[in-house]
Amino acid sequence: MLDTIAITCGWAAAAVSAYAFWSKTVIPLRAASIAASVLAIVYAGWTRDWPVLAANCAILPLNLFRLNEMRRLIADARTANREELNFDWLKPYMTVVDYESGTAIFEKNDPAEAVYVIAEGQVNLPELGVIIGPGSMLGEMGLFTANHKRMSGARCMGAVRAYRMPYGEFEQLYFQNPQFGLYLVRLMVRRLESNLGRYSGGRVGTPPPARPTL
Repeated sequence: MLDTIAITCGWAAAAVSAYAFWSKTVIPLRAASIAASVLAIVYAGWTRDWPVLAANCAILPLNLFRLNEMRRLIADARTANREELNFDWLKPYMTVVDYESGTAIFEKNDPAEAVYVIAEGQVNLPELGVIIGPGSMLGEMGLFTANHKRMSGARCMGAVRAYRMPYGEFEQLYFQNPQFGLYLVRLMVRRLESNLGRYSGGRVGTPPPARPTL
């Protein structure tokens, strides 16, 4: 009887693993991989297949960690979408960069290669005639423009600390999970509505004042 259960778990592990490879999004893939590892551990433990047992015991916590990480990312994006425009949920995935006073983070028409979140200091956007500070996002619109060019420059007014993420990694977060992508798009729409409201005297919707994006 126990042999039959173990063999069944082995075949089930193989089937669930195949489903994990077939899955097109990250959360179902991670969930299926976790289930496959649990089934494989039962099978390998009963049949004393120690290499398979060791491999799945190592893989299981890694998949649990990554699944929790993605769920936390989506939850944080949902919170950011529901509340004020806050990009703290992106910071764990970004790299800290420091700029001296007067440094140009980028110039108008430069190739758009990364997105930034300002942590400390102020940045002047000369073509737009505005100054942005901590909590502002720079550069996300360049990912979606046809020519991937900057629509304005960004120059530091004093020392600036920012978080930077290359577009390649930003795109991975965007495309790995449709839910995250949906919340990010909603955030961007809110930013555009806020910007439009700012330039039209606040007549568009009722969003809080926001700083322009590039």
